[in-house]
Amino acid sequence: MNILIFDATPHWSGGANRILLYSKELKKHGHRVTVCCLPESGLSKRLPQENIPVCVINPKYDLNLLIIPKLIQLIIKNNIDVIDICSPKFYWVAALAGRLAKKTVMLTRNVPYRKKGVKLLVNKILYLKLVDHIVAVSDKIKRELIEDFNIPDPKITVIYDGIDLLRFPAQKPGDTGTNLEPYRAAVISRLDENKGLECFINAIPKITQQISPILFIIAGTGSIEKQLKELTKQLNLTDKVTFTGFREDIPAILSGVDITIMPSPEEGMSMSALESMASCRPVVATSGSGLADIIVNKRSGMIVKPDDGNELANGVVKLLQSDYKQAGREARKIIEEKFSLQKVVTRYELLIKTITK
Repeated sequence: MNILIFDATPHWSGGANRILLYSKELKKHGHRVTVCCLPESGLSKRLPQENIPVCVINPKYDLNLLIIPKLIQLIIKNNIDVIDICSPKFYWVAALAGRLAKKTVMLTRNVPYRKKGVKLLVNKILYLKLVDHIVAVSDKIKRELIEDFNIPDPKITVIYDGIDLLRFPAQKPGDTGTNLEPYRAAVISRLDENKGLECFINAIPKITQQISPILFIIAGTGSIEKQLKELTKQLNLTDKVTFTGFREDIPAILSGVDITIMPSPEEGMSMSALESMASCRPVVATSGSGLADIIVNKRSGMIVKPDDGNELANGVVKLLQSDYKQAGREARKIIEEKFSLQKVVTRYELLIKTITK
């Protein structure tokens, strides 16, 4: 089957990583995947290394109708059977091109994207009229789509992000955690607004009052990196916090920490948190993320209120003072049962076969 995926992520992210992993696995299953993405994006650079065809197009804005003929030409040239649209910038133009080309159109929602007022009514047209099926990467996103747009339940399928378990092998029980002082905790995230990172840094003094010694790693880059570093200096935390910048060796980072923290107040399903769980490192996450449906609170991780520094600090302290190594093993079991790349891609493959009949 010929699959065309649209993504407009300019930088490397969990969503981009999802597309890379899915494309590679679908290729192994005998499908031909073509990805349409932005010029100079992370996907445009990495996919050719896997011999996955790439078409680079920048629609500039969401309703740039002038590029629709080019998209139709792309669909026809590659004899596409099904289209999967993964980014809002491509939602309308790719959906309209797919409809005009008489192809099956899917839309994947991997982040919370709630609308109100006129925007809600306009997007209802998109979801109910222009796409044949919707994939949500978390149960939370599916619930919100049904609540906001009255989309029929059967039209939405939850398919989680897939984790390559070979890249994140299970640690032996005795090796889980560093077993060394100080404790080490990591945040692996884009350093952007609305990721809860200011809340996290402000919570660090509350954590160190109860657990010492402890060190923190912040891995990632983004638009507020400079502000976060300045906040760290203001709170006299430069000896406690290390900013690593963008890192590709995530398994190595995870092997050197005890737990990870995902402070984002709103998140569909954090790929970095899932990778942490796959590595037997339990996560402190907020109830505003899709992880709240996955993590068993106080058993395979901790769930805390979003945008609440005291709650976040208490969650970190309670997890580290508990048997966090056992929590890590429980987290790994969840990944093996629900997030194995082979399992989720097989589900994706079956869905495509069903909706293209």
